[in-house]
Amino acid sequence: MHECNTPNVPSFTSLRKKQAGLANDVSVKTEHHVSMQGNEFYSNGPAETFRLDFANPLVRPHIQFYPELGGPVTEFRQGEKWKEYNEETVDINQLMWADWINAPHRHFYIKELAEADDGQLLVPMRWFQENGVACADAYSVAYYPAMEKFIIHSDVLVKIEASALCANYLDLQARGFNPDFGEFAPQWAHQMPHPVRVEAEGRPTFTLRMMCWSDDVSGNKTKQFNPHTNVYLANVNLPHDKLQQEYFIRFCSTSQHASSSEQMEAVLADIGENRWHKAYDCVLGQEVLFRVIPHVLPADNPQQAEHCSHIGGHGNNSCRQCKVGGNASQRESDQGYEAFFSPGSPRTHTEVVREIKNQLFVAGLGVQDEVDALQTASGVKDKTAQYWIGAVIARARLLQTARLSDPQTKDVRLKDRKLKGDERKNIKQEIKRDIQRECNEWLIQQPPSRYDALPDDSPLRKELRPGDHFNVLFSCPKTLNPALDTPCELLHTFLLGEEKYVWHKTNNEWDKKQDSVFAVRLRASSIDGLTLSSVRSDYIVQYKNALVGTHFKILQQLGVFHLYDGLCSDLVLDLWKASGELGAMLWYHTIRNMEQYLSDLEILIANVLDIWVLLDPNRILVKPKLHVLPHIIQDIRRFGPAVLYSTEIFECWNAIFRFCSILSNHQAPSRDIAITLAQTERFKHQVSGGWWRDERGQYVCAGPRVRAFLQSNPAVQRRLGWVDSDTVVSGTVKLETRNNQIPAPWQTACGPTIAAPQTSVSDVNSAPTDLWTPCRYLVSQSKDICKPGSWVFFRHVQSESVLAGRIIKILAPARTCDAVALIQQFNVLGERDPYLNMPILTRGDDLPSVVVPKDVLFIFNAQHDCRTAGCLPTDIENVVQERQTTTRTRSAVAHAPAQRFILNMHALHNAALIRETLPRALTEPKCYVQDRLTKHHEIAAGLRVTGPLQRAQAIAKAAETRARNKAKGTKASTGHGVLASTSTSLAS
Repeated sequence: MHECNTPNVPSFTSLRKKQAGLANDVSVKTEHHVSMQGNEFYSNGPAETFRLDFANPLVRPHIQFYPELGGPVTEFRQGEKWKEYNEETVDINQLMWADWINAPHRHFYIKELAEADDGQLLVPMRWFQENGVACADAYSVAYYPAMEKFIIHSDVLVKIEASALCANYLDLQARGFNPDFGEFAPQWAHQMPHPVRVEAEGRPTFTLRMMCWSDDVSGNKTKQFNPHTNVYLANVNLPHDKLQQEYFIRFCSTSQHASSSEQMEAVLADIGENRWHKAYDCVLGQEVLFRVIPHVLPADNPQQAEHCSHIGGHGNNSCRQCKVGGNASQRESDQGYEAFFSPGSPRTHTEVVREIKNQLFVAGLGVQDEVDALQTASGVKDKTAQYWIGAVIARARLLQTARLSDPQTKDVRLKDRKLKGDERKNIKQEIKRDIQRECNEWLIQQPPSRYDALPDDSPLRKELRPGDHFNVLFSCPKTLNPALDTPCELLHTFLLGEEKYVWHKTNNEWDKKQDSVFAVRLRASSIDGLTLSSVRSDYIVQYKNALVGTHFKILQQLGVFHLYDGLCSDLVLDLWKASGELGAMLWYHTIRNMEQYLSDLEILIANVLDIWVLLDPNRILVKPKLHVLPHIIQDIRRFGPAVLYSTEIFECWNAIFRFCSILSNHQAPSRDIAITLAQTERFKHQVSGGWWRDERGQYVCAGPRVRAFLQSNPAVQRRLGWVDSDTVVSGTVKLETRNNQIPAPWQTACGPTIAAPQTSVSDVNSAPTDLWTPCRYLVSQSKDICKPGSWVFFRHVQSESVLAGRIIKILAPARTCDAVALIQQFNVLGERDPYLNMPILTRGDDLPSVVVPKDVLFIFNAQHDCRTAGCLPTDIENVVQERQTTTRTRSAVAHAPAQRFILNMHALHNAALIRETLPRALTEPKCYVQDRLTKHHEIAAGLRVTGPLQRAQAIAKAAETRARNKAKGTKASTGHGVLASTSTSLAS
């Protein structure tokens, strides 16, 4: 800038000084942590970043604090976990409600006496929303003059609208009200006012819920792996459409040394039901208190196994959520095999902790095999405990050597030579048990610094502690149950699991010619309405064993249309159909009828599993991701639609982390990356118009030009990952570019047979003389971008029905904004295609309908029925490279003129809207196997025959391999010896 003679350019020192001052004002603190294993790392705590949400005008209006009952399920707050009510968990929900418009300073708390406008006394126990209205579940309170006491009727909850409350506990106290609830009242009745009210000192209090993601990530963009373990956070009080933007994802920590479990200890130290933090609320214009509660832990399957202290997918008990499994013979029994098709007995918090403590105690015997046997039998293997198991075993062996074997230090009783036989063995066992107890007592006092920091009267000084000795996630049983709160994740379990298995099963039998045929057909697919940028069919086929989630999304939605004429067997085709139907249902964003949806999902999951075991009976036993699928039912009921906790946005955020890693000095990556991303949070907060406390203690925000910088600069929005959904308005159109705007009269643009519509400035007679300009696209009611050629469902005004059709043209009159779309109607036949099990579309005989954009409901995808029409790859097309059409050519499918299309029921986009619009008969799933139990028992009986034989063959082959390798090693050693002897002789 100096070289360009730009005036008033600050020096680099001044720039850095100003940045440091702004960073100090916003003060996103990066804190240093030392794990119990001695690993050091830095983190930006959840409270440090989430407090900015309250002060950010682009974020705060979207935060919702109350669970929502009734209506369609679209968000986390509508899931069963958030709506759950019981005496143990009532204190982790939102504690306070207030009428922010009429009485913002009158705060109502749960477990506090309040008065309704009809004079009734109540004790609210839970706040929630129902159909947009704030409500409360409350206990009624009655006064009994004979007893001179107030009785809380805690056996029945009464639902009231929160706005009916007119006096809180402080108001009643001010009127001289001092109720006596008697000795039989709940304990909290004697603790009014609520303890948090006292701590808040008049400030509003809020509860945030957190989604915490962790995984191992490479810090390089090259092939050389630079391992880091990262932790990212998201505020699930925000709606899903916001959480799918990188702007709303928060970096917490990274380390090349500390594991996820170690970093999670730093996360949980900053949150919890009793950890309150200050923030400035830009909507209320005052300081508030908030706390953060862990809600869900999405991740890939190995990371979720670590969260659950589980042995992983290769153990006998391969499920982290339930106890299904056993040894080979148990799995192949009728009962054991059937157990893999449904969720088993759930793992509980208490059982897992008890098993971990037992393993740590058994480690005091100094025998690794004893611990391994326990882990194999239970499926419990804690990463933090593994560190201490190794230390305890080493310590036990040293003590055993000293007391049992060393002649100088061994136990005096063992020095008696007369002590022999069983008596000597019993003494040795007694000494080992003493050493075991000593090792356990030593372990309790580890790490010494943390043990010494405990109060002298703390009960934790006498037991093993979460965080210090085992998984810290088991330290908050009221808010987090790792086995239940690590839901089945779509990217790694379905796309990179089941869908990957289907693809491999199919292409594993292809030759080069079949590869080419599939690539040509896949390239001819229509992707309009699928939210796919392109179909790289040649890449998918060439690198078919190295695909990622994006490629499997393409195959899941389009693959089944191109497998005809011998590319796969009928059973494999049925698997593709079952998998595609299941995938579309899993990507629902909105569930309007939860029970019907889960019932349909249960059938679809059963179909996928049943076809798999018909193809390969052993597959469900060796691929844990297949057994995880039935757990999706309870996960969706607990949290909401599966897309809510998909990890794709976190995987995308890794790109930001990699830039920070590459541009760091690589001397202290955890510190440098955390500080860099804290500065990014500061910049993001200030350009968003966020508030912060200045050096005078006053809350301020940036000036209007700074606040407008983000709103008016698409480049900055793109770099911060922020999308303004309000810029896409339903019912609007986008004109073609000026060079392509060729206005024409209606008859020229559409032909004489289609009647011109009336516009707001012309009558029926003058409408044909108006000039109409072509449009690039229109925006449907579901905010889809619909172009000419797009398939849509639209509202037909004349027949008052919803029809399917294909947009021919979109036109706008030159003098007004009353745009219209010409849509060719297609009939949806009343029966499904027998080959693909999807609805059939045939062209109607009517003229195209003239439809206003606001009557276009949503877009969908349809594929030409090439199998029925006999379309062949007889066309030749030029290859496009570098956005230039080259002289190189390749084969292309020549579509037959038959106007018969298949409505793509495997499409992920608008899957719910499609099924709500079509008749139930066209979408209702049907069971593939009617008598599942009998079929499973039949398959298990076959496994009991083939299983032992295959295992015996594997053992024999392994023995043969070891013998062969041993022989090679012996021969090599002999040759080396001969060569050495020869060299020695020559030297002599």
